[in-house]
Amino acid sequence: MISRQKVQSMYQSGAKHYDITTILFRLIGLRLKAYRLLAIKKLSLQPGSFVIELGCGTGLNFPLLMEQIGPEGRVIGVDLTPEMLDVARDRIERSGWKNVELVQSDVAAYDFPEGINGVLATGLFGYIPEYDRVIKAASRSLLPGGHISILDGKQPENLPPWLFKIVLKLGEPFGYTPLSISMAVLGNRLNAILKILHLKQGMGA
Repeated sequence: MISRQKVQSMYQSGAKHYDITTILFRLIGLRLKAYRLLAIKKLSLQPGSFVIELGCGTGLNFPLLMEQIGPEGRVIGVDLTPEMLDVARDRIERSGWKNVELVQSDVAAYDFPEGINGVLATGLFGYIPEYDRVIKAASRSLLPGGHISILDGKQPENLPPWLFKIVLKLGEPFGYTPLSISMAVLGNRLNAILKILHLKQGMGA
């Protein structure tokens, strides 16, 4: 697994180009936004909900979250890399959101506030060795009926090898490797943790 220092260094240097990379993924047929939407829908948010996004990066999920919670809701985005948060901050200012807060923190050390309706993490836990501890801490802060939604990836079985090589090349600045994308072991461990916590794992295509 990639070290925190390496992760931070990669995202520091790639922060300004991260959103462009996601656009290129879409152009080659990867339905990342569809999966992000699915992950957010699994949170069952309502207008006024309070949600934490772990590893929020440049804030790509913020517009999707705001559609669910409205101006009366609240979002806290947590990320390790200040440069990614700088891009997210620009997005917040351009959109005029007054209810989105950013926190620069290692998610493994983040002190969750109480009274959360939902916790979202997309493309994060492949970088976090202590993800089981993070999930448990998040679950303790949830209100009754709250949800944790985790989106990570693995190589699609029907993706042509040549296209997979393009995906790896585009994602190389952000630590994409065949090992990091092959998440079967992580998925099995997540299932075990969620079962212990009596949480549901939602999956879809």
